Amino acid sequence: MKKIKNILLLLAAISGSASCKKYLDIVPDYTPTIENAFALRTQAKKYLATCYSYLPKLGEYSDNFTLVASREIVAPTGGVTAAVAPAMQQFLDMAYGAQGVNEPVANYWDGARTGTPLFRGLRDCNIFLENIDKVPDMSAGEKRQWAAEIKTLKAYYHFFLLRMYGPVPVMRKNLPISASVEEVQVKREPVDSVVSYIVQLIDEATPDLLPAITNVTEEMGRVTQTIALSIKAQTLVWAASPLVNGNTDYANFKNKDGEALVSTAFDVAKWQKAAEACRVAIEAAHSVGHTMYYFQTPVGFPAILPSTKASLDIRCAITEDFNVETIWGFKNSKPSALQLLAIPNNGGSRPAIIGNAFYGVNMEACELFYTKNGVPIDEDPSWNYAGRYTTLATVPNTPDSGFLKKGFVTSAFNMDRENRFYADLTFQGGSFVYNTYMKDLLYYTGIGTATNDKYSMTGYWPKKLVNYKCTGDNNTRTIVPYTWPAIRLSELYLMYAEALNESAGPSVEAYSYIDSVRARAGLKGVAESWTKYSRNPAKYTTREGLRSIIQQETQIEFMFEGNNYWNARRWKRLDILNRPVTGWDVLKKTSVPSDAPALYYNKVNYYQPAASLRDFLAPIKEYNLSVNHNLVQNPKW
Repeated sequence: MKKIKNILLLLAAISGSASCKKYLDIVPDYTPTIENAFALRTQAKKYLATCYSYLPKLGEYSDNFTLVASREIVAPTGGVTAAVAPAMQQFLDMAYGAQGVNEPVANYWDGARTGTPLFRGLRDCNIFLENIDKVPDMSAGEKRQWAAEIKTLKAYYHFFLLRMYGPVPVMRKNLPISASVEEVQVKREPVDSVVSYIVQLIDEATPDLLPAITNVTEEMGRVTQTIALSIKAQTLVWAASPLVNGNTDYANFKNKDGEALVSTAFDVAKWQKAAEACRVAIEAAHSVGHTMYYFQTPVGFPAILPSTKASLDIRCAITEDFNVETIWGFKNSKPSALQLLAIPNNGGSRPAIIGNAFYGVNMEACELFYTKNGVPIDEDPSWNYAGRYTTLATVPNTPDSGFLKKGFVTSAFNMDRENRFYADLTFQGGSFVYNTYMKDLLYYTGIGTATNDKYSMTGYWPKKLVNYKCTGDNNTRTIVPYTWPAIRLSELYLMYAEALNESAGPSVEAYSYIDSVRARAGLKGVAESWTKYSRNPAKYTTREGLRSIIQQETQIEFMFEGNNYWNARRWKRLDILNRPVTGWDVLKKTSVPSDAPALYYNKVNYYQPAASLRDFLAPIKEYNLSVNHNLVQNPKW
């Protein structure tokens, strides 16, 4: 008799039991509990919340490993970590090459070492779907809506596991408690099969979902049609990407019965399907009012410089709760400790900035930001690329120099960059825009002072993650949390441009969606910027050139949000995963202030990663393979 796979029983091969049979023996009879859980609407709603509770806590520094794994945010290991951010040490171990098969970091397969137990989440989703029709005091329409929400969560949890591990077992239904050991020995399904199931779930769910949330106070964050269609778009873009679309490195990646798990033949139709899914998701988003975010000055707000407005356009797209650009916000983790790590600490100077200051920004990631002309720093002939690390510059006394402190001596590296460079980063001489100093800008100054453990090892902090509504001065501070934007409209725009380019080459339509993202950063369009300002003026006219532009635009736009970890893997970009960790010589000290800039602004190489083919997929815990003999490990682990 055909039994369909269940996560709990897959977890029998994943969770700490001595054998599959023993695990089955200790599974309790859920019947009385389940009957009670669906006896009334109020109880069923609690179970609905349980299914939502497995959403990863992306706004928690101690849960979201991608913030560090992307090699954008960096920090030293050892004592400083234990003192300021103890839960982060394992992520640093992972980033510095200590990931392994015995106890994998960020283990979403088992729900260990900060990983959410997504297979358990899938099991609870299946229980919900099996029982929601039994609730007596609900209308048929509401039952369909709730079931559609859970189907979408099932799709998302499968998608999260898919991009983490590649081919995974599909949890269509729960196995009965009477299932045999052989039935529990589930195997991984091919990528194309997993993708098809995710798309099937979304297609089933979408008609019964609300177009948008109407009860904003109580229901924001619950699944809508636009969210479901966005997950479908993400899934199909991932499935069309080089990692799993024509990747011959996975020619021998097979189940034990010889079934191939990844297609090694490139199929352009996958990009065409991805483009269509992105188009449909964008249309759905527009139909309910989603658009690119721009800061709207509140009533009574002090007059601010144009540069401050430009900075808030960018930062508040992240930190403004459920703004018009946010398609899906995760309410389960509102960044508080994470913000403290991103706020500098100037050691008690007045006025003081009092953060934990531990999050540094990899200088190699800072290189990605464009010049003020909207092209890469190595393509703009007007920018001093050769002397970017060795030349000092003085900030001019211009009417609106709100990004930088007038007269401050800094590195040429920090001069004449695009708005996102100044909005996303805090550094010596740069403005730190937050509520206490909104009118009279506060600039972070002081060269090379490391206060206890509270400093950036590179000289840069991810200001983008800090809500401008935070307040603080001298010995007090108030952190204002925000809802983490898991999906933004700008992601759909850039995915659509990417899919259009990969399926049919450069086009006016592809340019227009990239340009919509660039406009918020104060940049001209792709065609105009490259034609006027780049050493390679025709770059945007070829598929390869536009691919490079889209990938860099994506990395800049989603810097510090974790997306770029997943992007680097699906693009099969080892150069991103192997980005060295570099920064200024922040611990250099001198008693002669005039010497400080020349000593401080020397680039230091801290660490060189050695990522390889294996790092495109996460390892499955070795113990699971000994329990479930049908499971195969990911390549090279």
